[in-house]
Amino acid sequence: MAPAPFRPRAFLLAAWGMNVCVNAFYIAPAPVFSEMIDALGISNAQAGALISLYLAAILLFQIPAGYLIDRGDPRRVVVVSSLVLVILGIALTSLPRYDAMVSLRFLAGIPVAFIFVPSVFLVSRAFSETPGRAIGLFLSSPPAGVALGNLLGPFLAEAFGWPIVFVAFSLPLLAFLPLFVRFGAHIPPRDHEAFTMHDYLAAFRNRELWKVGLAFACSYAAYIFYSSWTPTYLRSSTIASAAVIGLVSGAIPAAGILSRPLGGHLAETRFRTDRRRVAALAFLLLFLVGVSVPLAGPASIPLLLAAGFLAQFPFSVYYLFASQIMQPRFGGTAFAVMNTVSLIGGTISPGLAGFLVDVTGSFAASFLMIAMSAILGLVTIAILRAR
Repeated sequence: MAPAPFRPRAFLLAAWGMNVCVNAFYIAPAPVFSEMIDALGISNAQAGALISLYLAAILLFQIPAGYLIDRGDPRRVVVVSSLVLVILGIALTSLPRYDAMVSLRFLAGIPVAFIFVPSVFLVSRAFSETPGRAIGLFLSSPPAGVALGNLLGPFLAEAFGWPIVFVAFSLPLLAFLPLFVRFGAHIPPRDHEAFTMHDYLAAFRNRELWKVGLAFACSYAAYIFYSSWTPTYLRSSTIASAAVIGLVSGAIPAAGILSRPLGGHLAETRFRTDRRRVAALAFLLLFLVGVSVPLAGPASIPLLLAAGFLAQFPFSVYYLFASQIMQPRFGGTAFAVMNTVSLIGGTISPGLAGFLVDVTGSFAASFLMIAMSAILGLVTIAILRAR
């Protein structure tokens, strides 16, 4: 019997669906922060920490995931990690106590480190002749997942109680795993160029790689800040109804479905002579948005939507830069480094924003904080070598 034909689009769909689930699970606490704070008697900073701890675990284990990609075949690891995440999602719903949730959310971040980056690398392998376009489409899965989590979370919480959000967004992974296994089995094998640990560690000395990572961290900090705290900010300011809050909260991360591929497209067309301009434009406008939102009243809603678009606009460009900076044999590690450094921004921003709200009693300081991170990103892009 002839082997089944290779269907890369089917694999892309399976990998995309899995990572939609992963990102919906990641943002799951944010749309139910208010209910969680009231039920558990915790502070805003403690609630934000449930996002930060999850990202911190991913950050710590991202480089090992990149090493695994460049040394072997990560497909089995993706499957096992997905199953572990489902189990932890069930545990989080079953133990709605803050002390248990802190530990379980950190543990849940570990398998995620072995899902996203290996997935994007496998997509690039499946579309070896057109990896840029395929990666751009795949990168729309995180904003789609975050949008889904923010949009459906409040409705699920109202119907079944806020703890249900954890299992509701992790359990659907089981529907995509068979497709991932079936179509991923046909990805062409990779010819590994031998390298020693000394070679591997030497690859991290490239300063340009870390500049790109720092810029990505600033963009990601803005993305996580606006995605996680917008629902609470709009409720506290009473400038929008519950329905509008839900739509805006979902639209902010969903903007990346368009902006991530668009940023990569412009980097290869209009801005191909200097791709840094994609990120520079995004950071400049993000600064203006950050200082304007607290003063804008009802007009802040379109500004918040613009922030969701701008924060994700350069994402594809960062992966493109990293793949050009690192040697081909460290292609998986290049993606892992981008995720690791970017997650530093995402790990800090939600918890710090919650702390500033607790200390000052308003969101003004948190918006100023994220505006200053945009300035840092702009300076970093300015000293990055033109590409």
